[in-house]
Amino acid sequence: MCGIAGFNFKDDELAKKMTGAIARRGPDDEGIFSDGRLTIGNRRLAIIDLSSAGHQPMFNREKTIGIVYNGEIYNFRELRDELRARGFVFESDTDTEVILKGYEAYGEKIIERLRGMWAIAIYDAPKGRLFLSRDFFGIKPLYYFFDGKVVVFASEIKAIKKFLEKNKTKLHFSPLAVSVYFVLGYTPHPLTIFEEIKKVSPGETVIFDLAANNFSSSFLKWEEGGGVSRAADFEKVMLESVEKHLISDVPVGVFLSGGADSTLIALLLKKLGKKLNAFTVRIKERKDADYAGKIAAFSGLNQREISLDENNFEEMYQKTWEMLDEPIADNSLFPSLLISREAAKSVKVVMTGEGGDELFLGYERYQKMKGLYFPGAGLLRRPESVLYLRYLRPLFRRLRSGNLLSFYLENAAIDSDFADRSAVKKHLAERFSNDKQLINLFDEKLYLPNDLLYKTDFATMSYSIEGRVPILDKEVYAYARNLPMEEKLSGGIGKKIIKDYLAKNLPPELIFRQKEGFSLPLREYLFKNHEAEIKEALRYLLENKINSLSRPACARALKDQSYFALLKDKFPAVLFAALAFYKVTKKYDVEGAGSESVSI
Repeated sequence: MCGIAGFNFKDDELAKKMTGAIARRGPDDEGIFSDGRLTIGNRRLAIIDLSSAGHQPMFNREKTIGIVYNGEIYNFRELRDELRARGFVFESDTDTEVILKGYEAYGEKIIERLRGMWAIAIYDAPKGRLFLSRDFFGIKPLYYFFDGKVVVFASEIKAIKKFLEKNKTKLHFSPLAVSVYFVLGYTPHPLTIFEEIKKVSPGETVIFDLAANNFSSSFLKWEEGGGVSRAADFEKVMLESVEKHLISDVPVGVFLSGGADSTLIALLLKKLGKKLNAFTVRIKERKDADYAGKIAAFSGLNQREISLDENNFEEMYQKTWEMLDEPIADNSLFPSLLISREAAKSVKVVMTGEGGDELFLGYERYQKMKGLYFPGAGLLRRPESVLYLRYLRPLFRRLRSGNLLSFYLENAAIDSDFADRSAVKKHLAERFSNDKQLINLFDEKLYLPNDLLYKTDFATMSYSIEGRVPILDKEVYAYARNLPMEEKLSGGIGKKIIKDYLAKNLPPELIFRQKEGFSLPLREYLFKNHEAEIKEALRYLLENKINSLSRPACARALKDQSYFALLKDKFPAVLFAALAFYKVTKKYDVEGAGSESVSI
């Protein structure tokens, strides 16, 4: 696990500043290379092969192809055996070298053979190109700036910020990104909140031609086949993935929330005979930690619990705004940071349960979406039903006409009046017009990479530990994709196959219960001490010239105390979205930011 950065000119001082800005991603080593045409840099968190043989940038024997890389490839040993059979000689036990020599052997097709998470930059000097790739799920982040002449890339925007500051380059808010942010609570790839900076999308390969100053891109499409096996046994598939995700030369732990997904990982670790440290956050007046304790005891894990109280909340509050690069309206940032800090005391790798809800249909909204989109299910088998005739038939007709997106936005949006939802809907409808309209499409493609995985990477890397997600594995994905709907969502139960499996190993009361989640009661943790700062954030929104933002809604929230109280009570995510936008973006030099005088 590492942080990477680079640009298409020579400036060693800038390279050091950029890698220094992301030093917490890799405190164990640093390296920079430049030949005048391209500069690449790396900060290394040593996980596999802790020796100096894993130093990056890493080059082939001829010194013509170099790589900087962030991630873990879980099938690297199998790929290394293949490459050895082709005559390649290896000088380290790293997955980095396997990617490098795999690129020599297979070109960009090596990406299709990787099993893991990654953000990769390869400098192919003979071809005069920079090759960027991000894993299929978007587990690892990768950003770039391109103005037609200069290209700058990095694991985090704060590294690109060093280039912007040196060149006195101002940013501009993206009107579209701001709109989507205030509807969904995050900014979907390839957008960032800034017009000039983009994300490499999940599964995307971007190739920059360094002579012509242009780029092309292509995408992985595992769901259409690609040689991925279709295993028939759920336990076998998951056991194999968890075992792969244990590959490490440093201590590994697990985040244990008490929910179904982390419980599944705990039970699989027991079957593998692994007694790891498990880390749990206790949130006041919630019982998830009690369940996590019982699951840890049953699984033979060594549980370490930390409570989120007012004092450490304030610590995490300050840390969040110090480290966060992009605003997201997800207040579970704070406990995620806290548990990462606790884990970093004893491990350098943690496994988490992200992906279970998206792959195996765990969200409650899928119950409604399935009933409407698949008319053979449940109550809708009886069209004479009063409920159907009065309430559901209109929605059903809309879905049958292909408007799944409308229903998703009604159920997943943060209910903000600050932006035009119809513009967001139009953008997303155009973007996903060629995709299969599966009920988990928007969560898998939008919410998972741009909120959940971004948050996990942010929290773990803030304390120099690696977060791994064994449910988000290409073999597990292929299995879930081909699983009949009834095995995932049936009888009012989401993630049915996971819960059925857990029910064979645990008492029902530990499985079939309402998960309380990682989000915070904002009235107690945020509004109590930071209401003045939230109003400052609303003023900041009004001061900015962002055409896509509703000034009347912002002004009302600022001057109408009863409306502000309503938002606190019913739509707290809206106020948190405003706060996060303010706290993050004010760190950047944005054209027009704070340019208007506001008196309310």
